[in-house]
Amino acid sequence: MIASVSWQYIVLNGSTTTGYRVKRRTGGPPPVLNSGVDSPMNDNWVSMPAPAKITYSGAEYILGFWSLTSQDSTSSQRSAQIQTGTVANDSHSGGIWTVAAKAYYIPDFAGGGPGPGGDDAILIDAFDIQLGDFIPDDFVDVQPDPNGKLTLDANNGFLDTTAQITAGNPITIVSRDALPQKQFAYWLAPFNANSSVGVGAPDRHDLVVHHNDLAYAISFYNETQQPRFVPPYEAAYDWLWWLKTRGGLVPPVPPWGPPDPWMQQILAAVSVGAAASQVAGRIRGRVLEAALEQITVAVNTLKQQIKTIANE
Repeated sequence: MIASVSWQYIVLNGSTTTGYRVKRRTGGPPPVLNSGVDSPMNDNWVSMPAPAKITYSGAEYILGFWSLTSQDSTSSQRSAQIQTGTVANDSHSGGIWTVAAKAYYIPDFAGGGPGPGGDDAILIDAFDIQLGDFIPDDFVDVQPDPNGKLTLDANNGFLDTTAQITAGNPITIVSRDALPQKQFAYWLAPFNANSSVGVGAPDRHDLVVHHNDLAYAISFYNETQQPRFVPPYEAAYDWLWWLKTRGGLVPPVPPWGPPDPWMQQILAAVSVGAAASQVAGRIRGRVLEAALEQITVAVNTLKQQIKTIANE
């Protein structure tokens, strides 16, 4: 069930002072033009149609995409997706879900390019799908780029295609396949009619950009699962290890010695109880009943051990 949806219309008003890359801005986050909260209290949510075009501070902006991130408050389940079009929607059955829906608006270049003197340009940025937000990482390489200047400018989000690209000599902006804990997914581009930008050819990582192209492009990334680091039991050096392990012939034991049977059973009950938060609500009660039964077994084992000690 979807309990609530927080929605926003966000204006990507990049400039040379605030920064074309959202997460490299020095003047604060992009402005929120409109926002609200819906409470569907059922399995489906459909947004009101977002405006295809809006005006902010005297400039025109067009709808680029929706970012939807969802979290179930009864478990660790999450989901995320990118949608295009004016209407966004989400669906979840089971659990209690909260959704954040953000509609991002990009500059409408119909009145000319954003470069000096109205030069044409390509603006690019990088977005983490699962995070539901832009990221600051360097994420592209430009080919050819003999002195590295085009790659530097592209990673700052802006290339002047009138001044920096000559006619008949297109460049290729290549999205890096792997960033820290992230993997390239796709380009979403171009967001403009006045453009011959080639997307995903000859490789899906590529944007082929020509002289006087005018476009806005975003590289999307998926988060990757990181290997879990499990530290060793004894991280500090123990100078008595030779005696404790009989010269390395047997494994070391915890300082308190091997656990008694009743202690092992208590630990098992704790593990079962902790797992209860990871299962669906309709079976959580049964898991907790199993943990309670395991505790009862541990108590009986401990009573038996006490009786044995008393009879010695």
